[in-house]
Amino acid sequence: MNSRVAAAVERALDLRQREATEEVERILESALVVMERVAPAPPRVSDIVEQAGTSNAAFYRYFSGKDDLILAVMERGIGLVASYLEHQMEKEPTPMAAVAAWIEGTLAQISDPRLTSMSRAVVTHLAAHKDTEVAEPLRELLFEHVVAADCPAPEHAADAVFATAMGTLRRHVAAATQPTQPEIDYLVSFCLKAIDPDVPTSKVTRSRIAGVRQRRRRVKANP
Repeated sequence: MNSRVAAAVERALDLRQREATEEVERILESALVVMERVAPAPPRVSDIVEQAGTSNAAFYRYFSGKDDLILAVMERGIGLVASYLEHQMEKEPTPMAAVAAWIEGTLAQISDPRLTSMSRAVVTHLAAHKDTEVAEPLRELLFEHVVAADCPAPEHAADAVFATAMGTLRRHVAAATQPTQPEIDYLVSFCLKAIDPDVPTSKVTRSRIAGVRQRRRRVKANP
């Protein structure tokens, strides 16, 4: 195959890949819309196909079935949440403060109107889905900072914090309510004590506030 033919084939393949990527993105976005609309019931493929403006043939070209699609949507949503949490945790001055940010950020998925739509659709199906490994990136992010906090039993502590935070999140999702600030504060204090019973949670709070103020001063100094 000469260079011009190879270049022509490559261009054609690139075009098909872009078209396929765009079609998959439309299906995923449409699935999220439909999932939110029908939750807690599972979505129908026909509704997703109609929402995406595509065909059954196109759907089954990319996904083996509805469960495969739901899992893909969940993985995508969890990835976005993990990225958000990682960004928030990187701002914190200590591992324990980062854990507090993880808890608050997790609950913010239903407190922040910008994140509510995606969160409710994804978490509703995550709660019912058998393959809970889809949420593992969130736990890994938490576990990393629990270890950094010198917790003597990081596996157990991370599991306890993860289960407590996700259980609270799912409860509010099911009731279509939002956690109050006192509830969030208590949950943070409760979870930090699970990691280190001797930690003064007020000290963690002061450390986080100091970190926020320091970042604000840097921003003012370098506008």
